[in-house]
Amino acid sequence: MDDADSIDLSDNDEFMLDVEITAANVQEAINMALAEDDNSNSNLTTNVDLPPLSDELINFDGNKFGEELLHQTEYDSMEKVLYQHWRTFVPQCFIFHTNLIKGIVEQRADEILFRPFDIYLYGTLNTDDAIQVIRSYNKKSTVCGHLFKSEEPTYFCRDCCVDPTCVLCTDCFLQSEHRKHRYKMNVSAGGGYCDCGDSEAWKQHVHCNLHLPHDDNKDSADDVLNRLPSDLRLRAKHLFTILLRFIIKLLSTGNPQDVPNDLKNEYWDGDHKRYVTILFNDEIHTYDQVINVLSRAIQCSKPEGHELASLVDREGRTAIRIGTMDQCRDVQQIIRIRTADVPLKCEIYPSAFISLQYFAQKILSYLQTIMEISDGFRRIFCECEVQSDTQQDLTLTEKALLSEKMLWKSARAALHQIFINSFFMDSEWKKTFAILYMKNYSTVWRNFVKDPDEYVSFTDLSVQIYTVPTLCYPMITGYYRNDPSSLYRADCFLSLSVQLFTTQSLARYLISSHNAFQTIVDSFLEYCQLKLDHGKLLFSRTINASMQHEFRRAQSILYDLKYLLGVVPQEYSIELRENFLNGFRAFLQLLSYMHGMDKVTRQVGQHLEFDPEWETAFNLVIKIQSIVSSVLDWCSNDKELLLRVYEATGSALLEIQKTSDISHLIKDKTSSSMVKTTVHDLKVDCYAYDVAKDPVTVHIPVMRLFVALHIHLHKYTDTLTTFNSLCEQLQMYPCFVYEEALRIQVLCAQHVAGLWKRNGYSLSNQIYYYSNVKCRKEMYDRDILALQVGASLISADTYLVQLLHKFNLLEWIRSPENGHTSETESRVKEKVRIMEEFLHLLIIIIGERYEPFIGKVTREEKLTREIVHQLCISPMAHSELIRGLQDCGQIELGSGEFETALKEVADFKRGNAAKGNYEVKANRLSEYNQFYYHYTKADQCKSEEYVIKRRKQTDDGISTTLFIPSPPLFTESFQPIIHIFDSNIFLTLLKACVYRSTDPKAQLWSEAILNRALHLMTLACYEQERTPNFEFYSKCQKFELDKLINQLHLNTPSKAETCKELLAYVIKLYNRFSETNEQLNSSTSANFNQETSDITKRQQRKRKDLAAQKRAKIIAQMTELQKNFIEKNIQLCSESIDDQASESASPGTYSQLSSMISSSVQQILPISPTMPLKFEPMSIDDTYPNIQSCFGTNDLELSQSAKQILTCIFCQENSEVKLNSEAIVLSAYVQNSRVLSKTRSRRIENWDTFDPTFMSNDLHWGVHVSSCGHAIHASCWTKYHNSITSQDHRRTLRMRGSANYDTERNEFLCPLCQTLSNTIIPILPSLRTFAHDRKLAQMSFSEWIDGLEKALNGSIESRYEIETHEQQIFFNPCPLTTITKMMAERAAQNFQLLFGFAGDSRVQDFSDSIRERLMSFAKNVYAFGLNVDPDEDNDRIPIVLWTSCAYTIQSIEQLLRIDSKSIFSQLSIRQSELVTCLIKVAAVYGSLHDSDKIKKHCLTLLSVLLLSRTNIQMPSLIDIDLFHLLVSLCFTLPILFASKEILPSLTNVPPGNLNDLYLVRLIVMAHCIQILSSQGFLYETKIDDNQQAKMEKTINDDDDELKTLQELIEKIIKNQASPSCLAQLLPIEEIRDKLKLSLLPLLRCTALFYHHLTGTSWPTESGLDEYATICHYLALPICLSKLLDAENERFSNDLINSWISNLSTSKSPVKYPILVNELHSLPREYIDLMNQVSQGVAPYKYARDEARSPCICLTCGDVVVRSSSSSTATVPHLMTTNSLISTLLNMDQTMGPCNTHTQQCCGSIGLYLRVKECSLLLLSIINDGRINKTRGTFMAAPYLDDYGETDQNLRRGNPLHLCDERYRTLHRRWLSHAIPEEISRNMEFNNTSIYTHNWSQF
Repeated sequence: MDDADSIDLSDNDEFMLDVEITAANVQEAINMALAEDDNSNSNLTTNVDLPPLSDELINFDGNKFGEELLHQTEYDSMEKVLYQHWRTFVPQCFIFHTNLIKGIVEQRADEILFRPFDIYLYGTLNTDDAIQVIRSYNKKSTVCGHLFKSEEPTYFCRDCCVDPTCVLCTDCFLQSEHRKHRYKMNVSAGGGYCDCGDSEAWKQHVHCNLHLPHDDNKDSADDVLNRLPSDLRLRAKHLFTILLRFIIKLLSTGNPQDVPNDLKNEYWDGDHKRYVTILFNDEIHTYDQVINVLSRAIQCSKPEGHELASLVDREGRTAIRIGTMDQCRDVQQIIRIRTADVPLKCEIYPSAFISLQYFAQKILSYLQTIMEISDGFRRIFCECEVQSDTQQDLTLTEKALLSEKMLWKSARAALHQIFINSFFMDSEWKKTFAILYMKNYSTVWRNFVKDPDEYVSFTDLSVQIYTVPTLCYPMITGYYRNDPSSLYRADCFLSLSVQLFTTQSLARYLISSHNAFQTIVDSFLEYCQLKLDHGKLLFSRTINASMQHEFRRAQSILYDLKYLLGVVPQEYSIELRENFLNGFRAFLQLLSYMHGMDKVTRQVGQHLEFDPEWETAFNLVIKIQSIVSSVLDWCSNDKELLLRVYEATGSALLEIQKTSDISHLIKDKTSSSMVKTTVHDLKVDCYAYDVAKDPVTVHIPVMRLFVALHIHLHKYTDTLTTFNSLCEQLQMYPCFVYEEALRIQVLCAQHVAGLWKRNGYSLSNQIYYYSNVKCRKEMYDRDILALQVGASLISADTYLVQLLHKFNLLEWIRSPENGHTSETESRVKEKVRIMEEFLHLLIIIIGERYEPFIGKVTREEKLTREIVHQLCISPMAHSELIRGLQDCGQIELGSGEFETALKEVADFKRGNAAKGNYEVKANRLSEYNQFYYHYTKADQCKSEEYVIKRRKQTDDGISTTLFIPSPPLFTESFQPIIHIFDSNIFLTLLKACVYRSTDPKAQLWSEAILNRALHLMTLACYEQERTPNFEFYSKCQKFELDKLINQLHLNTPSKAETCKELLAYVIKLYNRFSETNEQLNSSTSANFNQETSDITKRQQRKRKDLAAQKRAKIIAQMTELQKNFIEKNIQLCSESIDDQASESASPGTYSQLSSMISSSVQQILPISPTMPLKFEPMSIDDTYPNIQSCFGTNDLELSQSAKQILTCIFCQENSEVKLNSEAIVLSAYVQNSRVLSKTRSRRIENWDTFDPTFMSNDLHWGVHVSSCGHAIHASCWTKYHNSITSQDHRRTLRMRGSANYDTERNEFLCPLCQTLSNTIIPILPSLRTFAHDRKLAQMSFSEWIDGLEKALNGSIESRYEIETHEQQIFFNPCPLTTITKMMAERAAQNFQLLFGFAGDSRVQDFSDSIRERLMSFAKNVYAFGLNVDPDEDNDRIPIVLWTSCAYTIQSIEQLLRIDSKSIFSQLSIRQSELVTCLIKVAAVYGSLHDSDKIKKHCLTLLSVLLLSRTNIQMPSLIDIDLFHLLVSLCFTLPILFASKEILPSLTNVPPGNLNDLYLVRLIVMAHCIQILSSQGFLYETKIDDNQQAKMEKTINDDDDELKTLQELIEKIIKNQASPSCLAQLLPIEEIRDKLKLSLLPLLRCTALFYHHLTGTSWPTESGLDEYATICHYLALPICLSKLLDAENERFSNDLINSWISNLSTSKSPVKYPILVNELHSLPREYIDLMNQVSQGVAPYKYARDEARSPCICLTCGDVVVRSSSSSTATVPHLMTTNSLISTLLNMDQTMGPCNTHTQQCCGSIGLYLRVKECSLLLLSIINDGRINKTRGTFMAAPYLDDYGETDQNLRRGNPLHLCDERYRTLHRRWLSHAIPEEISRNMEFNNTSIYTHNWSQF
């Protein structure tokens, strides 16, 4: 079934863990999960119930029947007895469940059916003891043979494996030497087995420590078998034979009437209700199609239909109806009618027949368990498998292989596994199976190709005979990944080919004795016959889809051929040679079919209407590349084989020559294809063919194979003689060897020139892939080789004329001095461009010699050159470099040559978290060749720029002008190529190029032509230097080429100016050849390079001096203009200087301003500096008076605030921030958070009724606000928001789910930076501007406390409720006048000054715009923060707003803490702007809300801190987060005594006066008691080392401090429960240090809060530690005795005692000092992580749903997997019991496990590591009880390989190591609540398809 849009929602797959669960609660959870699973699927429509167990079934005694078989039944009659027994009981033991989704239910099957087998086999009722005895006969195995399951980790060693199919299981790998080597890891698709112990799979270290061979393990197979008792062997053979026959009979037929009569019961046919309709799988219909047709046929719901479709896809078939024949036939007819185009296979069978087939599958599993008991049983079973059938001359194994088309997925998989577990565990039996397999190879493949069920086939046995395709990295993996047939052989019999053909000895045996090479090729040729048109393969887009489908599947045969030829023999026998030749001739026939396919003809008038199908041909080329390479390796090692193959290929090439298309140039079609071409006095036979008019193709594999064989001839014979004799013998034109390759080069040149534009994208794509790294090895590179072969075999003049004739450029040598033409400009450009391409080709033919057997180079030198030229494009990562190299698969699997070469030529440069890049070394830049033949045009341009740039940066004398380097020497066979240089035609061509350069009016010329001609002359000069008797120099004089060059250099025209340095270089090379040129030495080139370099350096130095003079002149002019401007605008400049002086007074503000200006986003003018603090004398330390406090500023001394001007990012207008002007806002994102939570198990069930008044100190919930910091007018934002909302509504419904923002949730993206936002926050002026003419209050801390306690007690009232008969206590705020009457006169006056604001008659208010945005922001914070519906009148709005302010500050403080930064560190612009705006909005919102409600809230908060005369039910102080309490009281205290008669005034905002100072002191005191009373604080024995290091002891021990602390501790201990007898009290000094360390988080948050509230600048460096500095900044005493005010007896005895008594009643889980939440600790090595998870989570059989992958929650460390109905257990150190229960229950079946776990553990944000894919899964969930939406994205995991690269989906498989920097970055993003933004950005970046993931299913 097509899984393109399928997600497997079933929960019936196996889920087994290694550790058994014994805890009662876990077992209860499992039982609940099973019960719910039963109930959830109970509604499927069926017409039959489970029948009750019959008496016969209940009373049957399996032991008795087994004894009867053992003692009373004869061998001959045993089969009949068993058949009768099965006929009666199998239909009763295996019946369909009422819920058909649950399939077949077993009833007493083990006792009735399988127990007799054991008794008979072991000959006793005590089978367990017998099994132990038989196991004792076994010897320790030296072969692993572990069968891989789907998703199981596998490993292979690049250093030791024979081929890429050799793999190890996890256990063997961890116990082997290969772990220390260059290994690769991957994930299996299932079906293969471990190669540990196979000597033919490994070069060394064959055995792991678990399977080491011993001396006593050398027994033969017969010895293993003889150790079993003889009677046991006889019984086993007899039983296995009967069972195998039964299995083959039942599984190999689709007709119930073919079953033996002894197995047919009374319900086999006739009229009854036990028929069943079976639906079969195919790979054509999608899930939706199957679900829809099922809903019509059996009236099931969509979820039920999905379950049935999943079952069909997984098992291959399923029952969909049980009933009478008519009922079943109705369902069948409906399905066939609804799928009339391609009907779904749907058959009707008796239910007894299906039960018997199910029983046959169960027997296969039973036999596998038997074989695991004894190797002797395995050998006996193999003997039974090869027994011949009595009716047919076929073995049982052959019958199974040939019956594939009758089997379904699960049946094939079972047979597949039984073959591997039996035949493949023994080399001799493996050979036997290979013979049977090859005998029936074609039939097996024919069944596979015709079978509609692609996913499972016996053809996979081909792959398994090597190993497993998905495990063979990278060759096999790469091919299978790029080929759609990769999924087709996962569990089929053909997958066993890998196991057979990669076994060296077995592969050679199959070729030599069973003609395997020819058999495989003939099997593929059978399918090629259907695609032939006039002897050539023809592919069309309009052909029948099923035929295309069949041919695509048939291409998988070529993989078997690659495996078979993968290992080259060292010795060749006669049989091996002959059978290889037979196979080669068949393979040559395939190449002949491909030769000339997909021909194209140039479109002249009309554009091509439909692009032809070209992809299949290139896919075929890709598949045969490795086969051709293997054929060449086989042939090159044997002379006789090479010569015979060479001759056969020549004969095939002759046939192609005879049947090739005749050009339109030939009028007489019967005459020769050669034409005479005359150039001056030279007459040349040229092949008549016009590429511009005649058909041409890029597929010429026969010719390419011929030239590839040709270069190996020099090993055994004379190349030229052999070639000429072959041409004479076959009467073949010598030029035809390269004729077709030349046509392709002409085609490419004409395409570049624009002659083929009307042929569409099809031709462009073909030309692109022709030279692409995927295909070029057997296409472009072979064509260049063919041209080089031709140049070496034919005289130079003749060769060049033939090339020029084909390119239609003969006029360049016939009239070299005529550069003029009367043709159109476009035609001229075409000719010029073709000439450029021709010269480029000539450079490649002559200069590309880095190929073994062509140039005198080694493979290592060739590889080194490829690496250098790849890195000359740009620095590259390791994987990018590998992909760009030829033979990348062999490089990955090689012996380390690539790594060695890479270290020689490149330096590895790697950043902390970025991937590392290789950069070519400077001394290798001289090897750069800009005409490197693997460069595309783009690569050439990039490389030239990069190399010039690098050369400029170096001072080693390398010229920046790009000269072509000297190539290596040709080998003897190819040495004639260099005579092209001294040929008359070549020199005439050079003369034409140079002469036309001197003609300013020449049209047929270009700068590129001259450049290429000069490079050709450079190459000729190199050859002249090192080749004796070379005539290039003398002939240059003859053609007067030297004079032309000198003339061009002396009088260089402007159009050739860029070639001047190259001209000088050529002249210097040329001038070295004097009349006495015999004394030339090899160092000439280097000397010339040095001279040219000196000239270049002098010219560069001169240019630099001129540029410096010009810059100095320009700067002087600018300075003069600046002076004139200042003189004319002296007043304006003086004002600017004053502004700068005010800036310097506030360094923090200035640095922030500088950052803003540099960002060019917004410009903010400086804010007025703060004034010195003045308040009443306090008992604080004044040792450092230079530290300014943020409290107590005299309001009368406030200076006028400077204007704050912002630039709108939308309209770019500047606006001043005022109260009465239009609002300026920031985009913000509000989210409910649990990031800072200390108790993740704690959840809030109902947000609608939740009371957020007091924040718990475990921070189990919170509201976080973030912003990008970009300002925009409110009106501009409204326009922008309306536009995106309307745009979203116009979007189709299908596309809305893929958007990275949700307008229904008020989400939008910042117009400038595209940051995700869901609200806007208004920007307000400084809070100090709201206060005017306020007098400073002078009162003590005790008086302030006394006043507030009077206010609290005076506001408490009680009411008796008649209904509840209880006394209800409530708050009625007491007026200020009432409070002051109860106080002393001086204290009353100061209290009045502090809270009354007397004399303030001016009332400031906001504009309507600002007020609206304030109210809107508060409403959004409430709605998004609590996940509730908006409610403007809700009393919780201000509370949630203040909570968001405190929570956001706490989050920022923790971010600074993990970065090891002081609280005084500069925040980022976005953080600073956000906190400032958020605090201002929170401060003023209380004035806009109902003052009575604010007052009552303030009194409620005070009740937990102050003494009250009434016992008020409030939470304990130890359970409250005191910073949240501080923030709320800071905003509410100024409003506590606000008068009702006066309108709400903005003067009620907190100004940072005495009120705030005493409030902070009270909170800090309470926090001290809270910390000391916390659980275990006084008794812990160790402080975290990192935290302890932060507490630097800068003061000496204070006796008063220690005494005060000791008294407090004694009181706390007295009130607490008695500690454990083992707990010991810490020393008082350590408790003090620990207390101060625990106070730091609160102090840091408080300092940050009041810094932005008051605008007071941070203190400068004072030499104090952070604790002391913060205390000074907050005007708090450093000494704890002064802070706790121990001398105040009333305070000490009442307030502290009250706190301590309340604290003793609570048990808070929070421990101090509070640490920052960390992400789950991951192993350093990824292999350890994979092994941990794979050991705990069993693989599932068909892994086609990526949502099933096990994930590690990075927040808590739990392993999250899809729920299962099987018993499970925990993974050590990874999975917890709680997570297991939640995973098993999975209460919301519509949500995936990660979604469910996220809401239970992480709130709305989930971070998961997908182990099998090595990727991160990020989830953002919105679930408010009404809607449930999930967004997500995938990111690279924080694991990098040795090259600094990530490896998502383990494509490369390199060893991975945890990158601490990346993991820290992820931690910071999580802690800063940036995950929703990350998801949004990734969704936008990756949103390339309308088909998006359903993130709720993860």
